[in-house]
Amino acid sequence: MVEAIKLKPQVIQPDSEREMEGYESIETSSLLEGRSSVDTGTMGMLATALFIVGEMTGSGILGVPQALAYSGYSGIVLMFLCVAVATYTGLTLSRNWMHVRDQYPRCAKPYQCIGNSAFGRVGEVSVQVCASVTLVGGCCAYILIAAQSLSRFLSIEFEVDSVGDGTCVVIMALVFLVILLFGSGNDSLLVPVLATALSVIFTALIVYGIFLTGKAADYQPYQVTAKSWFLSFGKFLFAFGGHSAFPNFQKEMKKPRNFPGSVIIAFLIKLSLYIPVGIIGMLFFGECVRPNILNNIDPQFRVLNACILMLVAVQAIMSATILGNPVTAMIEGAVGAPYNKLFSIKRIAVRVCFVTTAIVICEAIPRFDLIMALIGGTTINTAVFILPSLFHIKLAKKDKWLTFKITLDTLSITFGLVAGCVCTYASVSTSWMN
Repeated sequence: MVEAIKLKPQVIQPDSEREMEGYESIETSSLLEGRSSVDTGTMGMLATALFIVGEMTGSGILGVPQALAYSGYSGIVLMFLCVAVATYTGLTLSRNWMHVRDQYPRCAKPYQCIGNSAFGRVGEVSVQVCASVTLVGGCCAYILIAAQSLSRFLSIEFEVDSVGDGTCVVIMALVFLVILLFGSGNDSLLVPVLATALSVIFTALIVYGIFLTGKAADYQPYQVTAKSWFLSFGKFLFAFGGHSAFPNFQKEMKKPRNFPGSVIIAFLIKLSLYIPVGIIGMLFFGECVRPNILNNIDPQFRVLNACILMLVAVQAIMSATILGNPVTAMIEGAVGAPYNKLFSIKRIAVRVCFVTTAIVICEAIPRFDLIMALIGGTTINTAVFILPSLFHIKLAKKDKWLTFKITLDTLSITFGLVAGCVCTYASVSTSWMN
């Protein structure tokens, strides 16, 4: 992520007592980075949409087929409901940022800045906790995906079954650590664009592989239960998450007011990837569909499997790097690690500890689908469906549509609270049983 330009903060005299309180809270929370004129970013609408798509899409593609199978045809309706509410809260979050951006100096952490403006330190910390847990959980999910891809690749191509998923987790985590030590992974448009391109390519190959494999001989539709339906709910929430980074993307746009267009384009791209692979996987494999759809493709198609597995592994490590760097950078800032020194002791120690923690989590919960459901039902759900609407109710300016907007915000918050309770219960109880 491109960092905001650091300038000396300037004191502004706001027009109301509420604005003065919001401005002072931003300044004292160290979120203030300096003044910035309007439209100082460089990204266009399409580039911003690709950032959104590249953030969480890869894991969603692999997990959505089972999520649809475990929720039945009602899961299709549930998916569209999730994307509809997520789109609304994405647009709401955009309005929140424009409100803060127009009145106050530019922030290095826009979502935290919005929370601070609305509810002071409590709002800021709430956003920080949700963002950090989401990034760590997403990192672990991608490491597991890369590890499982490597394990299956070795089994299919070299008939090596002695290297289990646990060992592959350590191997891919070490690869992740090397990349993490030598670069930020967030300094260029290349990473999200390439991650999105890889997602599109391996989605097409997965669909092709499903058709080559054919419908399961003993096909039976999954007998949907309340718990399986709630688990699928959490996976859909994860698949359409990523709102924690939306204000960061918006502040780097040439025309931030065009961000709603980026949100709509991104979610349309996500749907175009999720729906074909999800429905086809559900109809071909039914109750036999695996948490990772790659494990359903017939291993006799060795070349096809090798291509898909390598693309997925590369995309997963790239996405893990994108998600892991903000967390390590935050910790490095807290411990005073020099940002311009590549191999300082503190920097190395922070990143080694971060990767070690990720390995422990992956070994403790070796199923990326359960991590998706757990994170989707807790922190992603909070950052996507609850906080944007809650902040909007606090920050919204009066207009003729205000009552209608607040009604939608209330429905979004209710949706988030219900989703959080049922999805967290289902994922925690399933993880405990496993």
